[in-house]
Formats: sequence, structure tokens, C-alpha cells
Amino acid sequence: MTIRRGAALAAPALALVLVASACSGGEEGGNENEETLADIPAIDINPVAREDVEDGGDFHWGINEYPTQYNMSHPDGNLGNVRDIVEAVLPTAHVYDETGAPSPNPAFVESSEVSEDGLTVTFRLNPDAEWSTGEPITWEDYAEQAETVGGAREGDFLVGSPDGYELIEETERGENDHEVIFHFAEPYGDWPKLFAPLYPKEYMTDPEEFNEGYVGDIPVTAGPFGDVEFDDTAQTIILNKNEDWWGEPAKLDRIIFHGYENDALAQVYNNDEIDGFYLGTDVAGYELLRDKEGSRMTRAVNNGYRFIQFNGSSPKLEDVEVRRALTHAIDREALAQATMGPIDWPTDPTVNRLLRSSQTGFQDNSEGLAEFDPELAAQMLDEAGWTQPEEGATRVNEDGEELELRWVISSGLQTMQDEAEIAQAMLSEIGVAVNIESVPNTEYFTGYIIPGNYEVAAFVLTGSNPYASDSGENYGGPFGETEDGEPDWGNNTGKVSTEEINAKFDELQQETDPERYAEIANEIDRLIWENAQNVPFFQRPGRYVVNEDIANWGETGLASLRYEDIGWVAQGS
Repeated sequence: MTIRRGAALAAPALALVLVASACSGGEEGGNENEETLADIPAIDINPVAREDVEDGGDFHWGINEYPTQYNMSHPDGNLGNVRDIVEAVLPTAHVYDETGAPSPNPAFVESSEVSEDGLTVTFRLNPDAEWSTGEPITWEDYAEQAETVGGAREGDFLVGSPDGYELIEETERGENDHEVIFHFAEPYGDWPKLFAPLYPKEYMTDPEEFNEGYVGDIPVTAGPFGDVEFDDTAQTIILNKNEDWWGEPAKLDRIIFHGYENDALAQVYNNDEIDGFYLGTDVAGYELLRDKEGSRMTRAVNNGYRFIQFNGSSPKLEDVEVRRALTHAIDREALAQATMGPIDWPTDPTVNRLLRSSQTGFQDNSEGLAEFDPELAAQMLDEAGWTQPEEGATRVNEDGEELELRWVISSGLQTMQDEAEIAQAMLSEIGVAVNIESVPNTEYFTGYIIPGNYEVAAFVLTGSNPYASDSGENYGGPFGETEDGEPDWGNNTGKVSTEEINAKFDELQQETDPERYAEIANEIDRLIWENAQNVPFFQRPGRYVVNEDIANWGETGLASLRYEDIGWVAQGS
């Protein structure tokens, strides 16, 4: 599974993802080709011209959960699998090429521009664009979403993160209903990421519709696919070709998403029941499918990374010195080797939370903060008041409470269990006990990670756009208070941050110079290391498995996926 980055992809930018993280001990099966992250391509989608793609057919897409909330501005909708579904059926204002460069999505926005002072952004909308209800998509849809997600509208709207919308002071109608003008309180360099996706205005003005209208349903659509059908028993989501689509027509008749537990996907694919899925670091799946006839494995940079998350709201983990100590007790290189070595992928544990290896400024910012040093970790815990009564015992504080942590994993992922057990053994060496709890994969994020019902967990943040500022919703906060007067952490599932981190994210989102932007991103990454909010241990591999006759689908990296171009390669092409 995956959480969107900034979807804090967690709300519209980083999304949460649950992925197989297969682990095996020792050196055997390690990567022998000395390939580095810099050698991995930016994209791998089997590009084929539209004229060489058949018209018609179905594409069966395997995913590792069956989502229930499809409003991505809601905390429960901030998932990578949700993004994969809704981007085919809802508007997105801008799209990205493989370098991450944005451009207007002509199906919805014919042009966009920003004023010289950076305070005014103008969209000229495609007048042909309309909702599945037959209503035109106008400036009002944009205005209502900006007001609600930005937090300006009163009411019980459960918004995961304002995600840049809070900087819009006013939205006004331009020359006609198909021109919208946004007035920002301050320059906002990442404005192309907004309205991805866009929802109908009626689902942004009423709290009940906002919170519940897209639960188990996608009632109103606007995209190359639509008329979405749900089968809760079979756990399938069927996207049908939109015959009223005003853009280039979809090549496929249907995209059918199939929800399975992660460990089942490789075998289901091997049985030819699905046509493609994200394999990730599943060693058993890799061995099963690496030589499958008529199949290919993608190899490209993925816009995500895997990490061990600490819940900073837990009384045992609220002390930053404790979190720093635990970071030094975890051997990131060993975890990366155990996970990546057996699948023919670089085992480099270098991770930058805000920048991918294909982006300007990518670097390691962990020096002095993440080296594997159990002796130092033990010393730091002693100084933090967690001591061992005797050698080999679990540490206790002055009240006699044991330093015992609850590590939550998803069911249907044996490799996730292996990963937790490896870390459990590492932490045991310094007197920290870990209890591993397996929970249903369908509830892993909504029932445990998002509400903070855990102390330690491992998952992936993946981005839906190239902007580092999207991570502000994952690492900043709090973003106000809940109705109960508690801090509202939105999409920050670690529920901890600092004023300095928040201030740096504010600075980042105003910066327009690429070099300075990267510098600030690295400064923030360093601050997150200092605050020990999580422990990244590898950049997520862009490893999908797909029928070799499927065109224009796979690992897109920083680029946008063109759903209308996906299809079966025409015979003779």
C-alpha cells in the first residue's frame, strides 16, 4: 500500500502505499553489478504511438487493497491506489513530463500563467469540458474546492491537508465562466500541483457530500473513463470508456482494478488473471515471474521511498532523543541489502525524503544522524532515562515502564513480517522490545496509520507530482485543532514536527529558483533527520510486471500517466 506524498501524495501530492518489502538475510543473492541509483532510467512504460495501439479491449490492473474513500482531499482518500483510479476519471489541471516539468492538461486547462509578482495565477479552461452530469466545468468548481480544502469554509469538512490552497486569498471569475483567476497571499511557486484532482462544486460546499459522497462510489466523473462500477464481493472497480469524452478517445474499453492482498498478486498474475501490477520488492514474486513468457518487468525511478515511521504522539516516542537513539540502532544498509539485493536492484540505502535520484539536488543528508551504532544508541537511551535493570533486559524508565513498542504490519505480506522481525532483532540488542501486530490490509492505513493507532510501522510515501513542498503535509503541522481541541496533524502520520520545519516548508513553496529550491529541500530533509521523524532505508524501485503487449503503462517516475493511451499493441506494429 502507499500513502501519497504531499497525499501528505499524504493529500494531493504524496500518497500512502503498502508495498511488499521482501527481506532475506546474508550476502547470498546480493546485487553483483554495482549499479547505482544514478543508472536507473527515469521512466519505463513501453511507449507506443496511438496509431499502433488497438482500439478496444480491457486492461486488468492488480492493486493491493480495495479502497473505500475516493475523495483525495479527505485523510482516508490519500492513498496511492486511490490516485491511480481517480486520475482516469476526474480532472487534473496540469500534467508532467519525465523531468517533472509541468504543462496545462489541455483537456481541462487550455493555458495557465502566473503574474510577475507571483501573486496572481490565471487558468483559461477548456469550454468543452463537462461533468458526467452534463454540467460544464467552470471557474466555480475551482473556486469552491480552493475555499473548502484551503480551510476558509465553515463546517465539518474532514480535510487531510490544505496543501497550498490555504494561500489562495480570493478566487474570481475572469472574462467568462471558463476563466478563473486565483489571488495568492504570497508567491507560491508550486501552484501547478493544485486541482489534481478537481471535484464537482456540489461535493465541496456541503460537509456531508465532502466526507461521504465519494465513499464506495465515484458518482460524478470527467475523464477519458467514467461510469465507475464497484463490486464489493469480487473487490473490483471497473472504469468504462467515456464515450462523451471531448479529448483523444481512450484506446481501451475498460480498465478493471482488482484488489488482492499483496502476497497474492504475483500468483494471480502468473495465472493470467490480471495484466499488470506493482511488484516492488517482492522476492518470491520476482523469482516466480522473472522468466514468465510474454511478460516484462519495468526498471525506472519511482517517485517514492520506504521508511520506518515513529509515532511521535506516543508517550514512549515523544522525546526526540529516544527517536534519535532508535535511528542509530537500525542498520539501514542491512535492511536495504536484504530487501533489494535478491531482486537485482541497487542496494544503496540513500534516500532524500523530498527529492528523487533523478531530480536536481538529490543528496544524502543523514551524516552524523543515521549511522548504525548500537553502542551510541544504548548510551543515548541511558541519557534519556531508559535504562536496563540488567544485561539483556528490556529498558525501563523511572516509573518502571518498559520500553516496549507496538509495530503494526499489514496482513497478507509475509515480507513485511520479515522486515519487522529484522528490525525487532536490531532493537532487541539495545534493550528495546518490539511487539509485532498484524492487522487486516484493508484497514492498515485507515484504521491504524492515519489515526495514529500504532507506535512503529513501515510503509511508502509516493508522490503524484515532482514538487518537494508536497511533503509539507507529511512532515509539517499541526494544522490547527480538531473538534476535541487536539492537534490536527492532517496527513502527517508521524504526528510530530517543529516550528523550523514548518517555516522552511513555507519558504520552499515560495521559491521559484530551481537551485535554491533544491537547497531548501535538502535543508528540510536534514531537519527531519534531526527530528528523527522516520528512518528511510531505500528509494522505492520502479518495478512493475506487465504483459509485454500492453503499451504506455508501467513506471512513470515523475511523469503523468496518459490513461487514454494505454492499450494493447496492434498486431504487426
